[in-house]
Amino acid sequence: MRTFIRGGRVLCPATGFDGTGTVVVEGDRIAGVHADNVEPGPEDRVIDARGRVVAPGFVDLHAHLGEPGEEHKEDIASGALAAVKGGFTSVAVASATEPVNDARAVTELLATRGRAVGKARILPVAAITRGGRGERLTEMFDLRDGGAVALGDGARSVADAGVLRRAMEYARAVGLPVFEHPEDARLAGAGVMHEGTVSTRLGLAGVPAAAEDVVVMRDLAIAEHTGARLHLGPVSTRGAVRALRAAREAGVRVTCAVSAAHLHLTDEAVAEAYDTNLRVRPPLRPAEHVDALRAALADGTIDAVASGHHPQSPVEKQVEFDLAEPGMIGLELALGLVLRLVQAGVLTLATAIERLSAGPARVLGLDAGRLAAGAPADVVVFDPDARVRIEAAALASRSRNTPFLGQALPGKVDVTLVGGRVVYSAESATEVWR
Repeated sequence: MRTFIRGGRVLCPATGFDGTGTVVVEGDRIAGVHADNVEPGPEDRVIDARGRVVAPGFVDLHAHLGEPGEEHKEDIASGALAAVKGGFTSVAVASATEPVNDARAVTELLATRGRAVGKARILPVAAITRGGRGERLTEMFDLRDGGAVALGDGARSVADAGVLRRAMEYARAVGLPVFEHPEDARLAGAGVMHEGTVSTRLGLAGVPAAAEDVVVMRDLAIAEHTGARLHLGPVSTRGAVRALRAAREAGVRVTCAVSAAHLHLTDEAVAEAYDTNLRVRPPLRPAEHVDALRAALADGTIDAVASGHHPQSPVEKQVEFDLAEPGMIGLELALGLVLRLVQAGVLTLATAIERLSAGPARVLGLDAGRLAAGAPADVVVFDPDARVRIEAAALASRSRNTPFLGQALPGKVDVTLVGGRVVYSAESATEVWR
């Protein structure tokens, strides 16, 4: 049976297609994209996408899922459902699990569980050092063969520059990108928010922007020396943006991502709400940093918008601010936050879709993020004009840690297909089907 997605605005930045048309899916691949209303056969399935945008499925580069070890926060089933509800068809999962994903058995477990759940594609990012401790390198070839798509120590950068150099050299031979979370642990210290006037006023320990900037500059120098593929993210400072622009001009093989929340929230939000859901890593920065991130996203210096999905249960969040574990959920909110930037004139809709699909797909070297004949049939159909109120009870994620609860965000995903299968259909989408 074929599936015809008809009448919507087909928007694929990777191919340049933007107009009303029909996407035809056959099996797990796209059979064709047509600029007219192609008639289906009597046995074909039809999705009426009038008034919707039909786009490549989104690819997330930075998500934490609790499985294995912290299933009370999230497991692959709930995380994958949250992903497809948010339009994400592929999710790169950080190595910071319990146990750490530093062995082929854990990598294969994540990949196998993802296939069994049958929602979003689960793409393991394996640790680059044993236990994520930054000391001994992992068996990178074995991890790659087990299904790892990248190598990185989760929310830690590799502190020892010599170890990082060897890691990049091996990763280049393996053919995988190195994911670095750019934060110097010693400079960050016990900081729980951005170091500045707001943290001083609140009496909270701060993390200086320099803690990110120095790691970015060091990693760029090592990447240039080794020729490795370096990915930095999520980034949060204007200093990181400056360094990235210079490195790109010098030909360094570097990509980067920003989380959707960091494009909207500043450190002033902590003072206004004093909500532990605003305790995140990297910390929320002042407005001048947010402005720099937005400009870099618009001009392509930043390749991708990530969900920054990091679920925490009430046990970790319903405590004093400086005792709370960092993180907020994002898989179900990223599209709405990006569409806010479109409404504000920061991004065009085409650029927004590119940063959610083709951009992150290029980071991982995936055959994804495009609507074209022969491409995997990973497709999202969403209504850009709908507004969705974020309610805890309606979230698919097992955790509820987001400061956006009660807010209305633009955009509603109606249908998500992964490999040609409908893996998510909103309740309101019953009228979409013929």
